[in-house]
Amino acid sequence: MSTDVQSRVPTVPAVSRPAWRRAFTVHGIRFAVVGGFFLLWEIASGRWIEAFLISSPSKIWNAFLNAFLSGDLTTHAWVTFQEIGIGFPIGALTGIWTGYLFGRSKTLADVFEPIIIALYGVPRTALAPLFIVWLGIGIWSKVGVVFILVFFLNFFNTYAGMKQLDQEFVDLARLMGANRWRLSFRVILPAVSPYIITGFKTSIPFSVIGAITGEFIAATEGLGFYIRAAAGVFKTADVFVGIAVLMIIVILMNKIADMIERRVLRWQTQTESVRVQA
Repeated sequence: MSTDVQSRVPTVPAVSRPAWRRAFTVHGIRFAVVGGFFLLWEIASGRWIEAFLISSPSKIWNAFLNAFLSGDLTTHAWVTFQEIGIGFPIGALTGIWTGYLFGRSKTLADVFEPIIIALYGVPRTALAPLFIVWLGIGIWSKVGVVFILVFFLNFFNTYAGMKQLDQEFVDLARLMGANRWRLSFRVILPAVSPYIITGFKTSIPFSVIGAITGEFIAATEGLGFYIRAAAGVFKTADVFVGIAVLMIIVILMNKIADMIERRVLRWQTQTESVRVQA
């Protein structure tokens, strides 16, 4: 490149900021936003808005301590956790494996893809009453709802990744003598792993939605039952306690998914943000 051309190419100034300073700034802003929200909520409760409608952070904390110490909260949370803990991995693995098979076999995809799409068009929450009829009001009907919600998200993401797979990777691996096992686990699955991880992480909140939906319809225990029972007697603080526990479950599951993502996609360059120079 000539000197004149190089002089006309804009340069992006290097940004050097200590990691601890950025982390301090991020956590400080986050604490200010969340703390300000809770402070405004505490002030608004009983002054600007009726307390029984929105409760308050202090009442929610007291309700959490009472429910935790009595053992009710841990009992209901454990039931919901079991439903998600069984239905989520089964649905995710089944969806990933089915999407992989559809991507490998055009005949299989041509035959069953319209059927899968038709089933996907049925609202999954509408199937919850059927699962309750088939499997009862215990945890297994909720496991079925979780399975359905998680399955489709993982299936479509994996299948989309398989359809985007570069055929040259497969052909080159075959020329180098890769057998079927190495081709699948050393070439195909690593190539589509970003799609798989996306489906895996996207399905986390939906697994919680599936469990709670089933518990709302018919259950004698679980966080959905806990929230519905509290709402029925206008215990708003207890309703928020159940919601907060569900949020904690989603956050913990996302943290686990992030660790899996860093492990599986360690070969991929991670970009935290894109700097665009005007």
